[in-house]
Amino acid sequence: MRGLQKPGKLRRTFVPALVIIAASFHTPSAAQTLQRLYRFQNELPSPNGGLAIGPGGVLYGTTYDGGAGGNGTVFALTPPASPGGAWTETTVFEFGSTGPANPVSGVTIGSDGVLYGTTLSGGALDQGTVYSLTPPASPGSTWTETILHTFDSTSGTDGAAPYAGVTIGSNGELYGTTAFGGRLNSGTVYQLTPPSSPGGTWTETLIYETPALYTPANPYGGVVAASNGVLYGTAFELYEYFGGAVYSLVPPSSPGGAWTMTTLHEFTTTGDGSCPYAGLAMDSGGVLYGTTFYGGTSTACTNGCGAVFSITPSSSGTYATEAVLYSFTGGNDGSSPQAKLAIGPDGKLYGTTEGGGNPRGGTIFSLTPPTQEGGVWTYKLLYSFNGTTNGDWPSPLVIGKGLLYGTTYAYPSAVFELHP
Repeated sequence: MRGLQKPGKLRRTFVPALVIIAASFHTPSAAQTLQRLYRFQNELPSPNGGLAIGPGGVLYGTTYDGGAGGNGTVFALTPPASPGGAWTETTVFEFGSTGPANPVSGVTIGSDGVLYGTTLSGGALDQGTVYSLTPPASPGSTWTETILHTFDSTSGTDGAAPYAGVTIGSNGELYGTTAFGGRLNSGTVYQLTPPSSPGGTWTETLIYETPALYTPANPYGGVVAASNGVLYGTAFELYEYFGGAVYSLVPPSSPGGAWTMTTLHEFTTTGDGSCPYAGLAMDSGGVLYGTTFYGGTSTACTNGCGAVFSITPSSSGTYATEAVLYSFTGGNDGSSPQAKLAIGPDGKLYGTTEGGGNPRGGTIFSLTPPTQEGGVWTYKLLYSFNGTTNGDWPSPLVIGKGLLYGTTYAYPSAVFELHP
């Protein structure tokens, strides 16, 4: 986990493989019907980072590979004019042989329709970039790409390898993370401030970098912003220590001051989750929900099969209570959750797992909150991927008009819709 390197195709490059020792099979619920909206023509596109829903129900996403330069694309999928018709795929942008390359995360849509995203590679030192894509003035014309920042960790004062996308702040600033770079090459949290006038330079500020042993390190997931400006995120590890953490970053009281980082929870690996790969989802009451790649109570997987957890922070963002809501067994219910959760309007959690299911191509699941405080959350298997005809390794989900939308990374690469 220490060295910076360019990954291969799979998004789990930096995550140690699980070894399934035994299978504790979960009795599956009735499967839902999954509809494939679009299938990419070969394995190369590798849609990986999930989708964003734009005006008119248009879905926007990225592919790690493909395009004219072979370094990935940004695509749009437009719904049909009448129910039952075909969705229309359009390539918004192709990353070339130079410049930004290989987006692992999806895009974030600004209020003006501008798309913001990151690439894992590219830039002067091949350490990744932050970019924007401005929509054309007239339909069918070319989108305009702008490189907002190129990462350069050679001096130890910048990040490298942004696996996560960006979060847009209240004043148009962008917040994101890098898995590596910084003083100890163990990751950073950064802020990009827009220029005072159009066409100017965006200004990057590091608001956190791993300072010492046993502090949050290697943040693969992004950050989520509360209404008071506090940022919350996950770290895959504590520096030189297995387990990971959830942290908060409280903004300074005056411009230019230091952000205050607090470790809200350190995962213990004993009945707890361990190594959160994805970022957090926040409900209307400020409760945070996330997944861990390892941990939980099951012994069917080496280091555990993963878990879903909640974090209830204080109003100041400096204290929190953690609870494990569900532990995966490595059987039909799934294993190795690696994607951010989606929260439905009724408080249900929706997520995906990279492993498990029947026959082990990953799953889509829901967790229904208890009717009484302190009760048990109810797990439901919504869909199992088989790794052949219906794909595998599902991406993070997004909810639109009561439907779940996502992508499968491979076999085949596709965009799907599921009615939960």
